[in-house]
Amino acid sequence: MTALAGIKVLDLSRVLAGPSCGQLFADMGADVIKIEDREGDENRRWLPVVDGRGANFMSVNRGKRGITLNLKSPRGQEILAQLVRRSDVLIENFPPDTAARLGLSWEKLSAINENLIHLSITGYGARGPMRNRPGYDNMLQAFTGMMAMTGEADAGPARLGPSVIDMGTGMLAFAGACAALLARAQGKAKGQHVEASLMQTAVAQLGYHFTAYTMAGIVPQRTGSAVWHIVPYQAFRTMDGWVLAGATNDAVWIRLAEAIGMAHLATDPLYVDARGRADRREELIALIAPKFLAHATEEWVKRLDAARVPCSPVQDVAQVIAHPQLAAMDMVHEVDDGRGGTLKLAGVPLCMSATPPKPGARPPDLGEHTDSVLRDELGFSPEEIAALRAEEAI
Repeated sequence: MTALAGIKVLDLSRVLAGPSCGQLFADMGADVIKIEDREGDENRRWLPVVDGRGANFMSVNRGKRGITLNLKSPRGQEILAQLVRRSDVLIENFPPDTAARLGLSWEKLSAINENLIHLSITGYGARGPMRNRPGYDNMLQAFTGMMAMTGEADAGPARLGPSVIDMGTGMLAFAGACAALLARAQGKAKGQHVEASLMQTAVAQLGYHFTAYTMAGIVPQRTGSAVWHIVPYQAFRTMDGWVLAGATNDAVWIRLAEAIGMAHLATDPLYVDARGRADRREELIALIAPKFLAHATEEWVKRLDAARVPCSPVQDVAQVIAHPQLAAMDMVHEVDDGRGGTLKLAGVPLCMSATPPKPGARPPDLGEHTDSVLRDELGFSPEEIAALRAEEAI
């Protein structure tokens, strides 16, 4: 039995943050119906597109049933209302004014179903001067300071590789919706409006950078792979690639210095403590970096592991996916692609002993389950479905 079996979710969201939240619901056993307009989620068309399927879309929509619905048509609104009455959670990520125009305001939805958990995801939040501004991960990396602190010191701002704000928002939104479901089950509330935004997620993810500024006035600068307040803790070029190594405390610094054949630095008064090393970052890195060129990355990982020094090979995505640790943690999920082949998706990033998650089938093709959902969930006849299609309501 999965944790959320029996929960019904309507996912009207697009791109990454909302759909990733909906996918977590599906992984946990909820019945998730993805509702798209007749053109489909824009994420379906983002490159790369292979055999008509966008990799971006396929990454966050498994385990869902997919239907198309024209929310700008009266019949589309009627069908939405019928589905809302039968649902526990509705996910949408429209700007507030757009959501209201589409009949997705909390006031209207709660009037249809007072027990509904309405999950709204926005770019900048539902209040303030930027409430209706659309938001994408890259924009929020720039807005919240992430981009300014990422990259090499002598280069311009850089984007974090993965869409960490989008995906993080999806996870926080899922947690908020689950908390609302728990509150409902405990009688603390009926339905409620849960709001998440990319901006709030990104600001929370600033973590110690936020308090380093509010407490000490430190504005983080670009330091490449390094962590500005722990030295050394960065990637070093090796004979055949890169290895990340870090002296996360003074005891580890002694072991690291010994592992690279520079034990004398560990007792040098200039570098003996974290403050000295941080104040003399450039000169210390210049001393130790050449040492890493003597061996291949794999050899350094062995040596540093043996010395109990935090380290990792700097791997690309292909190397990560092929690594046996991912297989051990079920993080490569293979599904039938519906076309005689298979598709590999990222696994569920959570383990549960009593109600383990179960990643579902491949993401739906556009409108794949429209007829079956209308027939089985709402009792529409084939003739009624054909008429809806003719009037472009679906």
